[in-house]
Amino acid sequence: MIELKSLNKAYGDHEVLRGINLTIETGKVVVIIGPSGSGKSTLLRCINYLEQPDSGTILLDGQRIFFESTSGKAKAHSPKKIAAVRARLGMVFQEFNLFPHMSVLQNVMEGPVTVKGCRKKEVEALAHELLAKVGLAQRADYFPDEISGGQKQRVAIARALAMQPDAMLFDEPTSALDPELVGEVLNVMRDLAKQGMTMIVVTHEMAFAREVADEVVFMDGGKIIEQGPPAQLFDNPQNERTVRFLQRTANR
Repeated sequence: MIELKSLNKAYGDHEVLRGINLTIETGKVVVIIGPSGSGKSTLLRCINYLEQPDSGTILLDGQRIFFESTSGKAKAHSPKKIAAVRARLGMVFQEFNLFPHMSVLQNVMEGPVTVKGCRKKEVEALAHELLAKVGLAQRADYFPDEISGGQKQRVAIARALAMQPDAMLFDEPTSALDPELVGEVLNVMRDLAKQGMTMIVVTHEMAFAREVADEVVFMDGGKIIEQGPPAQLFDNPQNERTVRFLQRTANR
């Protein structure tokens, strides 16, 4: 479904992404791990065009999206075309970014009504359905400051799903949560994976990566160092840098 070819991104002299090549198949879960500063979140933000790559190609269902790469440099597509593609890629961030003046239900409804122009009555039914899916059917009329961090992140997931995306991108969705709240968010993500949602997940949750991923990608220094099925990457890593990283995470 998603293919990255020779993706590069730099901030001044600092190369954040260096020739990334990656394929994400429909219905698969790809989990990206690696040390802080390795380029994981930047990669995810480039896929959703929150960051503009300097060069390379991003394909969605075989079609080039967001920009053309001409003369070695990226030239953006029109804002309308970018918005249309971005609506197909749901994104969940570390921070929840809910509208504080809107109820949980209104937060979930906002995207389809405002961005896609859907009818409120239809969207409201979908929003209730999605809140039930993430275990928050009884919190529809609450406001963000009346619910826990884990519940806020589950609302954020429901909000992204309300756009009925083709794929979901998760950028360390549990890193801002207290440890006891992490499980409830990961459980929602497990359910999505079981239902066949295409997912790209940046996370430090190694147990989740081992259990849920179809493929694990280890990044360091802006490059993909190693990738493969969880059993292969965790139990028989081939690169010394991967071995050192996994040893350190195991000792935490």
